Amino acid sequence: MMIYRNMRAEDVPAAHMLLNSNLDGDFSIEVIEYFLSFWPRGQFVAVDLFGNMVGVICGAKLNNGKASITLFAVDAPMRGQGIGNKLFETFRRECHMEGFSAMQLELRTTNSSAYRFYSKRGFVITEKVFDLYGPGENGYRMVAELNHASS
Repeated sequence: MMIYRNMRAEDVPAAHMLLNSNLDGDFSIEVIEYFLSFWPRGQFVAVDLFGNMVGVICGAKLNNGKASITLFAVDAPMRGQGIGNKLFETFRRECHMEGFSAMQLELRTTNSSAYRFYSKRGFVITEKVFDLYGPGENGYRMVAELNHASS
């Protein structure tokens, strides 16, 4: 059983460790602190009954009526159990409740599993961003419209 809840300040070190051990790249702890201070209701964690963090999703408000998924990871041994889906749906619901028109994200062009995950949830590629992750490391920008007629 997992508990899905808003991130708290005391969760930041564990979120930092989880993100850096499960994503390409090295993110500073200040990045997570910034997202939490900028939009506390847009940061979520999944913890097991013992309080161990197994997933995290960080979001940001954009100026164009969109919310961005900025960082999102589930600990590798816990993947395939629906944790990522539940975190994503929790974030999507918050975006819907706050009146955002769409969600957007960027991912590496080589990350086929993330591409499949997001495509199944209504995201479409809107742009290829060259060198997004460094020289020769291209990304896709993907967007999903939020339907405000239903929740």
